Amino acid sequence: MNRNRYLATVAVAATAALTLAACGSDSSSSTKAGGGSDNGAVLPNSAFAKASYDDIKQGGEIVQSVSQLPANWNQLQALDGLGDTLTIEAPLNNQTGTMSTPDGQWQPDPNYIESAKLVSKSPQKIEVKLNPKAVWSDGKPITATDAINNWKAFNGTNPKFEILSDAGWRDVASVVQGSSEYEYTITYKKVNADWPNSMYPSLPSSVTTDPTVFNTGYVKKMFPGNGPFVVSKIDANAGVVTEVPNPLWWGKKPKLDRLIFRVVNQDSLGQAFANKEINVLDTQANPDVLAQASKRSDAEIQKSGGLEWTHLTFNGSKAPLTDVHVRRAIGMAIDRKTMVSVIQKQLNVKPSTQGSVIFVPGQDGYKDVADQEIPFSLKKSAAELEAAGYTKASDGMYEKDGKPLALTITVPSDTPTNAQRAQLIQGFLKKAGIKLTLDTVPSAKYFDSYVLPGNYQMTSFSWSSTGFPISTTQSLFNPVKAEQNFTGITDDRLSGLWDKANAELDPTKRLALATDIDKVIYDYVPIVTIGTTPTIWAVQKGIVNIGASQFQTPPTDYSMVGFKK
Repeated sequence: MNRNRYLATVAVAATAALTLAACGSDSSSSTKAGGGSDNGAVLPNSAFAKASYDDIKQGGEIVQSVSQLPANWNQLQALDGLGDTLTIEAPLNNQTGTMSTPDGQWQPDPNYIESAKLVSKSPQKIEVKLNPKAVWSDGKPITATDAINNWKAFNGTNPKFEILSDAGWRDVASVVQGSSEYEYTITYKKVNADWPNSMYPSLPSSVTTDPTVFNTGYVKKMFPGNGPFVVSKIDANAGVVTEVPNPLWWGKKPKLDRLIFRVVNQDSLGQAFANKEINVLDTQANPDVLAQASKRSDAEIQKSGGLEWTHLTFNGSKAPLTDVHVRRAIGMAIDRKTMVSVIQKQLNVKPSTQGSVIFVPGQDGYKDVADQEIPFSLKKSAAELEAAGYTKASDGMYEKDGKPLALTITVPSDTPTNAQRAQLIQGFLKKAGIKLTLDTVPSAKYFDSYVLPGNYQMTSFSWSSTGFPISTTQSLFNPVKAEQNFTGITDDRLSGLWDKANAELDPTKRLALATDIDKVIYDYVPIVTIGTTPTIWAVQKGIVNIGASQFQTPPTDYSMVGFKK
């Protein structure tokens, strides 16, 4: 299962979960956050087939799989945030007005933004000039008013808006229209180095001016978007969404006649591709799916670095996981390298462990902090359990006051990858003297009935990293009541560190602060990071500008997706 971290399509995540971006004075050029060359990469950043606009045929249809339809088409409402929703809506709506480069940097998308400049550092001010040709799919122009209303809805001051995250917007003091309705100035009350992630209206004013409309108005339908495609049909019973070219699109005419997103169970993905029911498939790095998909005669298998990273999440508000020593003991009992080797053995890639909660391997700033702070060691694990007051019984299992240390891990049904991780963790913990039982629940209810309300002890899914990984990670851990902090705990040291990192415009210093954040998180251990999932796609030969890519997935411009001439 996959859960997406708040950010629009600069790269996007969920289950990881995007790119490291430092602040520049002119967004007409990409920005880069300094750093060393050893970033843990084991695969290239991009592997999909590329073609110029003129080398693509007009017409055709691409059918892509998803695991479920949106819980709420407003993907920025608290009850959704699913990676599948972002996949379906990528052709329909650009949430940031930016586009990503192959190496994960950002630049303004001229279809949406003519210019975006940092014009003052104290106070921090950003001047944005929108493309006056841009309109929402209902025909209304995209203006400064939309940006103003987005700020009011997402800055966290109105609790009636049940937002997924207030990252970025909460630091904004004002958004004021400039000399025309297509120009505005954003003034920050607190410096924010990830300003490109919150400078453009993700949603139209028709969605962001009424909390009821924002929360529930688009549970079953798409809101007015700004992309090259629009929804023509939603078949909830069949699990199919059909999208066609947006008649009001002002950019280059889309090459495809239609895009279709079809719900396919994970255990049927490979066969669906082999049977030519779908022609673009994210295999989710599942060995069985990959093996089945590879049987198709016109299949092109593409492998790149990944954004999604798996982890074990603790509910630290429930005993015995309220004790940091117990959480550390579990973390030190898990042999992450062996675990990832087993999981990725049949993928024919070099295994990639995930040692940061902020960056992914292949991303500037990445360091395996987990290996330093919670190294695999049964001896150290035992010492942590003893520090928590546990002793080893005659059967080799730990107990306290006569009661065994017995835990549960909640697993969504029909997701073999989740089940495999849980079983491997179960085996590691048994060797460490900890009993772990798998609690399998319906996939459709996994997030809404178990993860979101904290109805679990331990669980494992994925987060997706983002193009602005430092600021967007905060909502996963701090504050304790953040919408995406499912751990039930936080650490007081984090708020100050994130404040410093988010306000640091010097890229080298910012990366150092990010490492400090990583160290604190691995010290109080709300989660244990496991592995970075490689991006492996099976794509029908001839399809271009969509496929395996670490930072350009989904495609920046769906007008360019199609079949090569």
